[in-house]
Amino acid sequence: MQFSRKTPIGIGIPDFLFSSTKERRKQIEKQSTPVIFDIAYTPYKLPKNATQKEIETHRKNRAFFDLSGENNLYKYMTTEGKVYGKEAERFTMLQYLQKSTGVFNQEGLLSKEQVKEIKKRARTGEKNLWHGFISFNEEDSKLIDTPEKCIDLVKKTFNQFFRDAGFNPDNMDLLCALHLDRPEHLHIHYLFFEKEPKIKNKRAKGFLYRKKGKISFEAIEKMTERLNAFTLNDDLEEKRLAVHDALLRKSSAYSTAVMNDIARRMLKDLADKLPRDKPLWYASKEMAPYRSDIDYAARWLLSSNPEALDADQAFQKELRQKKIRLQDKMGAWYRERVNKELHIVENMEGYTELGDGMKRLYTIEAIEWDYKRRLGNIVLRQVRKIQDEQYKPKYRPYKVNDKALKRNLTISARKIQRLNEGFFASLGELFTPHISTCHNRLQEIEKEIEYERKQEEAKEKQAEEERIRQEAIRRAKYSWSK
Repeated sequence: MQFSRKTPIGIGIPDFLFSSTKERRKQIEKQSTPVIFDIAYTPYKLPKNATQKEIETHRKNRAFFDLSGENNLYKYMTTEGKVYGKEAERFTMLQYLQKSTGVFNQEGLLSKEQVKEIKKRARTGEKNLWHGFISFNEEDSKLIDTPEKCIDLVKKTFNQFFRDAGFNPDNMDLLCALHLDRPEHLHIHYLFFEKEPKIKNKRAKGFLYRKKGKISFEAIEKMTERLNAFTLNDDLEEKRLAVHDALLRKSSAYSTAVMNDIARRMLKDLADKLPRDKPLWYASKEMAPYRSDIDYAARWLLSSNPEALDADQAFQKELRQKKIRLQDKMGAWYRERVNKELHIVENMEGYTELGDGMKRLYTIEAIEWDYKRRLGNIVLRQVRKIQDEQYKPKYRPYKVNDKALKRNLTISARKIQRLNEGFFASLGELFTPHISTCHNRLQEIEKEIEYERKQEEAKEKQAEEERIRQEAIRRAKYSWSK
C-alpha cells in the first residue's frame, strides 16, 4: 500500500512520512469531535526501496521514539514548559507532578526505576513503536486535569484498544504524559510497544515481534468512540447506578448476613486447619503456608463491617498514591531500607500494641506487610479462641445417637456462636485503630524522609567542603616546599 499525506490520519501511518508531528496535529484538530485520537508508528526498519532521505528521517525518528536519542519523546513529554504550561497553577496536577516522574500508564504513576526499565526495553528488539496523542477540546479538558482522571481514562480505554488491535495487554509497555501548555486543548502524549516477542518464528526456533505496524481502522474507530463516550454525561447510566444503589441499601441487611456467614465459615475452616500446638502469630514461620487464607479471611471480615471497610479502602487508596512518590523521594537506598524493615516486621511474631514498631518503618512494602500482620493477628486471636472452645471427642466408639456426644457438641457450638457474635459486633473497634495507625504513619513518613534526606545532603556537602579544604592545605604545603 502506498502512503501519502492524503491518507486518512489515525490509521497507523508511519511517522517518517510526515514532515513533522505539528503537520499531523493541525490536520487532525480540524475535526469537530470532542476527543481526538491520533496514532502513528515508527517501524524497526524501512523497505529496501526506501530513499536516502527517508532512511535519514527514519533514523532520527527511531532515535526519538525508542528514547535513545539526545532529544527523545520522554524528554519532550517531561519538558517543564509542556507539562506545566503558563496557566498551570489553575490545575491541581501541578504539585503532584512536581513530586513524580510526570509519566504514567494504566496502572498509575511510574517511578524512575520503572521508566528506566521501559527505556531499556524500547531500545531492544526489532519492534515497532506506536505513538500519538489524545486531545480534548476546551469544554471537556476538565475531564483530564488531575492525575487520577488521566489514569482512569487510560485504564478504561487502552487495554481494550490493545485487544482490538490484536495485542496482549499484559505484554505491552505504555508510557503517557499530560501536557498543560495548551489549556484550550489539554492532551495526553503516549508511546506503546511490545515488551517481548510472542509470535512464533516459522523459519527458525524462537519468537518474533509483530512486523505489521498498521492498526486496523476498526480498532482505531472503536478507541475514538470509547474516548468520546468518556466525555458524555450518560443519564441512563446514572439512573442505572441509582437503582443499583437503592437495591443495595434495601438488601444491605441480607448482604451483611451473607458475608458474616461466609466469614464464620472461614474462621471455622482456619480453626480446623491451623495447628493447635503452635503459636498463632501471623509472622511466625509456622503460619507462612496459611497467610493467604488468613489475608482472605481478614478481607471478608472487613467487608462485613462498613466502618472498618471505609477506613481500609481509604488507607489502601493512599497507600497506592504514596508508593511512587516515596520511592522517588528515597532514591537509590530505598531497596536496602526495604530489606531491613521487612526483616523487622517479618520477625515480629507476638501481637504488638498499636504504635509499637511503626516509627521504625519508612517504606511502603514494610508498612503494607505490617498492616497485613496486624489484621492477620486479629483473625488468629479469634481462631485460637474458637479452637479452645471446639469439642474434640476422645477416641472411643460412640453409639449412633450418643447423648453425651450430642450435648458436648451442642455446648461447643453455642460457645463458638457467642464468641463470634461478640467478635462481629466489635469488628470496627478491633480493625479501625490499626488501620488508623498505619494511615497516620503514612502521613508522617513523607516529612521525615524529606528531613532525613536534607540531613544526609548537608552531611555530604560538609564532607565535600572538608575534603576540598584538606586538598587546598595539602597543595599549599606542596607549593611552599617548592
